[in-house]
Amino acid sequence: MPKTVLVTGANGQVGGELRRLVNESDLSDRFLFTDKESLDITDPEAIERFVTQNGVTHIVNCAAYTAVDGAEENEEAAFAVNRDGVKNLAETAKKHDIRLIHISTDYVFDGTGHTPLKEDDTVNPQGVYARSKHAGEEAILQTAPKGALIIRTSWIYSALGHNFVKTMLRLAKERDTINVVYDQIGTPTYAADLAEAILQILQSDRFPEGVEIYHFSNEGNCSWYDFAQAVFELSGTKCRVDPIPTSAYPTPAKRPAYSVLSKEKIKRDYNLKIPYWREALKRCLQRLERPVKRRRIGVVGSGFIANGLAKMLLRHPELTVSKVLTRSDISRRTDFVDPSLLTHDLEALIQESDLIVECSGDAVYATEVIDTVLKAGLPVVTMNSEFHVTTGSYFVGKGMLTEADGDQPGVLAALHEEALAMGFKPVLYANIKGFLNENPTREEMEYWGARSNLSLEMVTSFTDGTKVQIEQVLVANGLGANLIQEGLVKLKSDDMLEGGTKLVEMAKEKGVALPVSDYVLSPKLPAGVFILAEHEEEQKGALRYYKLGEGPYYVIERTYHLCHMEIIKTVQRVLNGGGVLLDNSPNPRYSVAAVAKRDIAVGETLKKAIGSFTVRGEGVEIARHPDHVPIGLLADAEFVKPLKAGETVTFDHVRLPDTLALEIWRNIAQKACQNA
Repeated sequence: MPKTVLVTGANGQVGGELRRLVNESDLSDRFLFTDKESLDITDPEAIERFVTQNGVTHIVNCAAYTAVDGAEENEEAAFAVNRDGVKNLAETAKKHDIRLIHISTDYVFDGTGHTPLKEDDTVNPQGVYARSKHAGEEAILQTAPKGALIIRTSWIYSALGHNFVKTMLRLAKERDTINVVYDQIGTPTYAADLAEAILQILQSDRFPEGVEIYHFSNEGNCSWYDFAQAVFELSGTKCRVDPIPTSAYPTPAKRPAYSVLSKEKIKRDYNLKIPYWREALKRCLQRLERPVKRRRIGVVGSGFIANGLAKMLLRHPELTVSKVLTRSDISRRTDFVDPSLLTHDLEALIQESDLIVECSGDAVYATEVIDTVLKAGLPVVTMNSEFHVTTGSYFVGKGMLTEADGDQPGVLAALHEEALAMGFKPVLYANIKGFLNENPTREEMEYWGARSNLSLEMVTSFTDGTKVQIEQVLVANGLGANLIQEGLVKLKSDDMLEGGTKLVEMAKEKGVALPVSDYVLSPKLPAGVFILAEHEEEQKGALRYYKLGEGPYYVIERTYHLCHMEIIKTVQRVLNGGGVLLDNSPNPRYSVAAVAKRDIAVGETLKKAIGSFTVRGEGVEIARHPDHVPIGLLADAEFVKPLKAGETVTFDHVRLPDTLALEIWRNIAQKACQNA
């Protein structure tokens, strides 16, 4: 069965190479790459939550405190990550029967030997870093999870991050001569080769009953002096290297004088063919010599999603953020990751970008921006379901435009593709919502907004159900599903199969054709989405064996959605020539109307409807409500007729400014009524 592999420390050299190899392969396994910001391994509750929500089956721990000299003054920090974090992972692995691969170091040896070090040779760590890494090994051995591998490696370098090879090349540009120690002997390890070995181990699925220690480095051995000479020789760099003894280059932490690792055990058990260190170095240098053109991603919007995405792009090896279009006062934006990226100039954004990500959350504003961007010939990836259900249908076929993976509609669309590829026939596209209060107070929302670090509008739209109505209407239009009833069912259920089945049976009773789009309301289920699907009768036995139950309906779930972190998947899909993941279709059947939360008097104005305390959103059939005002369109509105609480806002009730979005919506509504 496909694995779900958690890779920690994904911004490091080994984790980064693993990510690159996975992105370049067609593995059926699912990989979840995390860094300290997305998963702090020193927090056992965070690990437990991540593992259970994502159904993790394997962990590759590349996270480490690697500042060898810095550890001498930061012992607590080094042990927190290298010992305590590893212990947390090992205990979680044991509890959930997860296979664990942990990366350790040659520093656990004191370096006094003269023959290649075997896995069972006596360890004697010197210095804080070495002791903390050894303590991590001991934590795994004492916890003893089933199927755990400790892989010690040495002298890691790659085309990513900071390392000896890149330091030598940098210094060669600054100096004519470099001093390098000649009396420390080991073996350089190209992180890409170690990453390849880890993938081969994962694919073999051969894990020990208990814990096994292995050694991995490239073949051969050399001194740091030899290594530096090879870097300059193979790269054609002119720089003299003078050999010096370790005593002439004192460091806070002691380095092993000899740490050549024997690889016989790992080669035998996993049939690995390990490249010689000079050949590996040559491949790395060739990668470094190739100019990497990072694709320029422009961002529209500067809120929570945009800020998180910008952080990801700034660290990405193949992508970068060019500009971030904002309507806010740039001089006051000290909260943004890099305020220098912010601009008010749409044309500059377009000129400096290869692709635009629109995540403003504002349907009217997004309509104007996307119209301009598509006319300029740039592809657009959105995380803006509000835009799609308001005017998005108009733009279908007018350029590359797709909703992104990460938010519930995009996640459901990705899950839909996976389900179809496996032969399933979806009957329900379902969202999971934890809480619903259709008319919350401002005080409640201010409290939860501050607690969640979300804007008042955002937390209100989540709470009053507007957001989920918008999401499931987009799913219905985009994936060709129906609504069981207007306003959705709002079914309470703590079981995906049971709740999903009730929704499908309800649709059948009402004569609504399958598939349908709706949600279950549960404070116990994890945040995410699921598809209820049928399969061929001949696969019933196999699906029972695969623990999917007796049928006739099967749950295909994704119990997480990582929003800005997953947008990059869709960005790469588009840049690599992939098609649309999700749009609102050229002929939408459903819209999201604005329903009054309270009595509204003549003369009242509304700056923005979504997330307000005046109206909430409710899914409706366009042809049955031709005069309704889509909630995404209800901005800068003046009420010219009174409404009672619970009534739907129509165009007779409000005066709206003339906008491109209003013009487009009138055409969409007219077409929908004609097609009904």
